[in-house]
Amino acid sequence: MLKSLNECTPQEMLALKASELKEAIRLSEGRVVTTLSRVRGPNYLQYVTNAEVCAAFGSDILYLDTYNPRKPYFPGLVSKNPEDDEPFRDVQIQIGKGWTAREIRALVGRPLSASMMFDPPSYGGHTIDTGCADSQERNVAGLPMTTWDDFELAIDQGFDIIHMGGWGEPKQYCETTREMVKRAAGRVIIHSGIPHGPGLIYAKDEPYNIRNLLTPDFAKALADTGADIIDVPAAGSLPGFTVEYVRTLADIIHKAGALVNVGIHNSQEGTDVETIKRIAIDNRTAGADMCMLGDAGVNENVALPDVLNSVCIAVKGKQYTYRRMCQSVLR
Repeated sequence: MLKSLNECTPQEMLALKASELKEAIRLSEGRVVTTLSRVRGPNYLQYVTNAEVCAAFGSDILYLDTYNPRKPYFPGLVSKNPEDDEPFRDVQIQIGKGWTAREIRALVGRPLSASMMFDPPSYGGHTIDTGCADSQERNVAGLPMTTWDDFELAIDQGFDIIHMGGWGEPKQYCETTREMVKRAAGRVIIHSGIPHGPGLIYAKDEPYNIRNLLTPDFAKALADTGADIIDVPAAGSLPGFTVEYVRTLADIIHKAGALVNVGIHNSQEGTDVETIKRIAIDNRTAGADMCMLGDAGVNENVALPDVLNSVCIAVKGKQYTYRRMCQSVLR
């Protein structure tokens, strides 16, 4: 008999098929916490991968942000060939070259998602405020646009979820998401949505309405593609995204059969504990199935551990949070 994800041990979670994982999340009644951990950047703790940090502080599902299936790195792990780490010895970072996503999945005992940015991008004529965007063609913040070959490679590498993020126009997003669902054919969970602006990227008139990032019509269109999970900016994370507005979007998405993931991506991954707990409870109240912390923190690579742990305790309580933190990955 299928259990909620909170009741599953690490090995039970890893054994779930895509449809079972979706149902286990639904049965958890809003008590699933997910985190973005960037792999294309430094590790938050010395000699520890960002994925391990997220798992240790209570996260249920790990999203590997900026993951390139053609060139995987997991900073914080010693590379399989130690010579690959030599250029980074002076800054005390091991780049974790040679490790596979399947090995990381086993190491942390959590389902994994590959967060991908699909081509063609559409940025409304504005630049991307990433701090490290460059001018290379088909390249954002140094990360190549995902191809369908990459999509298949990520599935082959053992990911449980494929997450499409980025900044596309609604029509493009729906078309790409529908194609993802078709190609996945039930092998993995498909997660789609625009997590945040950033900033004035969609502003064409002043004053702008950032609710246009995800309107009720757009939410319904995304859910109607057959995607399993739809992103909604968390109430309190963007101007205009109130509890009432997020509840409206959540009701639409649920009616179409998809789950709701609320994302906290606008640097509040590095806020104080009291603020993040309020955000977490507000969004569970609004109907969120999953609460996701982005990768900002203080070094733009992973949420602050105490913030992550506070979200977990707020929505799961200490019972499930401590269990997730303490259970051996061998169980």
